[in-house]
Amino acid sequence: MIHPHPGAPRPRTVVAALLLVLGSTVPLASQGVGAGTGGAIHLAQQARFLDDGRKVLMIGAHPDDEDTELITILSRGMGIETAYLSLTRGEGGQNLIGSELGPALGIVRTEELLASRRIDGATQFFTRAYDFGFSKTATEAFRFWPRDSLLKDIVRIIRRFQPQVIVSVWTGTPRDGHGHHQASGILAREAFDAAQDSTRFRELWTEEGLAPWRPLKFYRNRGAEGPGQTLDGGLLDPAVGQSYHQIAATARSQHRSQDQGGLEEPGPSTRRIVLEAVAAGLDVQADTALFAGVAAVASRDSARRAELALAGAGVIVDAYTDDAEVVPGQEMSVTLVGWFPGPAADSNRQMSVSTDTDLGERFVAQRAGGCSNPQTAVLLRAGRLFRCAVSITVAPDARPSQPYFLARSLDGALYQWPQSESLGLPFAQPAAATFVVTPLGATQIGPLVRRPIVARSVDQAIGEVRTPVVVVPKVMLSVSPGTILWPIGSGPRTVTVSVEHAARDTSTAMVRVIAPAGWSVGPAQRVEFTVEGERRTLTYTVTPPDDVAPGEVTLRAEAIVGRDTFRIGAERIRYPHITPRILFHPAEVRAVVTPITFPAQRRIGYLRGAADQIPEALAAAGQPVRLLTPEELDGPTLDSLDVMVIGPRAYELDPAVGRANPRLLAFAERGGTLIVQYQQYQYVQGGFAPYPITISRPHDRVTDEASPARWLPGSEALRVGPNRLTPADWDGWVQERGLYFAGTWDARWTPLLELQDPDEAPVRGALLSAPYGKGRVIYTGLSFFRELPAAVPGAWRLFANLLALGAP
Repeated sequence: MIHPHPGAPRPRTVVAALLLVLGSTVPLASQGVGAGTGGAIHLAQQARFLDDGRKVLMIGAHPDDEDTELITILSRGMGIETAYLSLTRGEGGQNLIGSELGPALGIVRTEELLASRRIDGATQFFTRAYDFGFSKTATEAFRFWPRDSLLKDIVRIIRRFQPQVIVSVWTGTPRDGHGHHQASGILAREAFDAAQDSTRFRELWTEEGLAPWRPLKFYRNRGAEGPGQTLDGGLLDPAVGQSYHQIAATARSQHRSQDQGGLEEPGPSTRRIVLEAVAAGLDVQADTALFAGVAAVASRDSARRAELALAGAGVIVDAYTDDAEVVPGQEMSVTLVGWFPGPAADSNRQMSVSTDTDLGERFVAQRAGGCSNPQTAVLLRAGRLFRCAVSITVAPDARPSQPYFLARSLDGALYQWPQSESLGLPFAQPAAATFVVTPLGATQIGPLVRRPIVARSVDQAIGEVRTPVVVVPKVMLSVSPGTILWPIGSGPRTVTVSVEHAARDTSTAMVRVIAPAGWSVGPAQRVEFTVEGERRTLTYTVTPPDDVAPGEVTLRAEAIVGRDTFRIGAERIRYPHITPRILFHPAEVRAVVTPITFPAQRRIGYLRGAADQIPEALAAAGQPVRLLTPEELDGPTLDSLDVMVIGPRAYELDPAVGRANPRLLAFAERGGTLIVQYQQYQYVQGGFAPYPITISRPHDRVTDEASPARWLPGSEALRVGPNRLTPADWDGWVQERGLYFAGTWDARWTPLLELQDPDEAPVRGALLSAPYGKGRVIYTGLSFFRELPAAVPGAWRLFANLLALGAP
């Protein structure tokens, strides 16, 4: 039997007061779908955290760096409160489940970390570091990330979380591979010392109230050598019925955007940590065990004790609204619920409810709607559900609920955080209802517990759904395409503006697209909205001047409603394994005007890959393309094409692509041009290339987007038509040159390009071409999936020339 913490009230009469506090920054208890106490397993774990009081902080560079099994052993197995600090949110990676890249991908991966933490029982933190893409050295990483700035962020989390033990995932040496890994290993060790140094980062005390903290032990995890401890992940967690290794596999499988799903195999499994440093005066030379010399001390976390006391007494409290998205000035109703399910004979169990008026920056007024005021208690006997409603008005000037780390523009590769208590948290704390629980007859007010105010709805297919409540503009605009490569002399383009009405009232909007001087655009259009959630799609023809010069221009969409002008749109991120999120973008089109020639009368087919927006980019540039599925890759369809392009990682995403590969090669053999963008090891292992190639482990890549490029013999046809390529075409690339280059290849392949990262040997596997029957097959690891949607002119001219290549 799982017993509640000794501090929990016994099943006798209890009084609970409910306070409504919106905009709260106090950490909230985790709450899944449906109100409840969390159950016996959750209560037992929280009680162990409180009784032991020791903490471990793990530090890595990215989502999925964390040793999920070690976290699970510590948290679920040993009852040690554990947290993972990721320097970045993984914005620079690839996306296997959708189209999000950059900051939007960072939100996906942040939520995947939170999904993983809900399983392994740990807490999640971040620094300001933006993942700018793969780097090969710590030196390069620190060129993007000011070293002292990141060190301060790590010290902030150490002083706030107050761990006795720090575990660095990485060694801080070249053996870590990725430069971000090396940087995190270096900074973790520096932070171990800096966190306890009162002369370092004094502003953390003066501005944030974070006093120096003395961690006692520092361990390394992966790749470290020396004395340490081996922990057993094969042991069974009796509460779950699986081993810690299996639980960790489930947690790690939440990283779906990174293709991290794995089997939950039972069996032996161990994790090794190596002791590297201890605090002065701590003698652990004879025993390198994790907590040797580190005594357990009961936690003084009053918020967690309050949560445990409430749950241990069997009290369920909840706060919800029907409105997932609210607009400035809107009145919303919040329902507060208390359920005290004592036995029927215990008729004296009671609950009292009151409301507060401290509503936070986004909410300005409330009125009772069945809830009592602070002077009058409403009593509820045991076994009776208490429910009351409070009406709240959203502030007329409330800002949209942009994630706090995206509220300002990036400073290089660092987020600019606004000053708040949310710094380092995954997201700002949501509006919350505060509940006060006090045993009946007690002379002191009980501790506070909080519940986030969530939007509650029903999905007939899956049941109850809970999502965050967010403030959105009354009218939102999304423009498509967001970026256009505009060939000089190509004439007008069509821009689509999607207008969404988020308010409950009726509105009349005048929607227009504003272009630079000399450009012409269709007239403003009037739109009438009568209900919440209405959408209208408008099209505008945009024509450049006859003498338009190369360069970049911005087209801006806006909607005028009365005296208000709206210029932003919402991007909603929804996947079944994570909490839905929303982020906001300016309603703008970035147009890059450049001289470029596409091959005439080339019929192009395209099979989409991972996070692949190239088909849309081609269409926006005026190049017709036929988007195909693997099932449509039959002989007649392929014979209607001149060029077939395979998107990045397509062979990995869908086994049907591999099954269609013989038809693709037959297409090339009959005279077609088959262009295969970067693939991973499945492409090589499956024998899908027409002639043997290998991809090295680790794979060859060039991460310096400004690194030199040299054409090789055999590239003449590619370099001259239809666009004559020059060194300037290698300027302005984003994030990298490419990845997953061929390592070795059969003599029938011809390497066309040599690339070179600083201080490394040149590589020639980025662009290979081979004759195949009457046609041609091209393999390229160049990052066209990043460059073309970003409208990089040189990458576009090179890609156009690849489309033009015909039979050898």
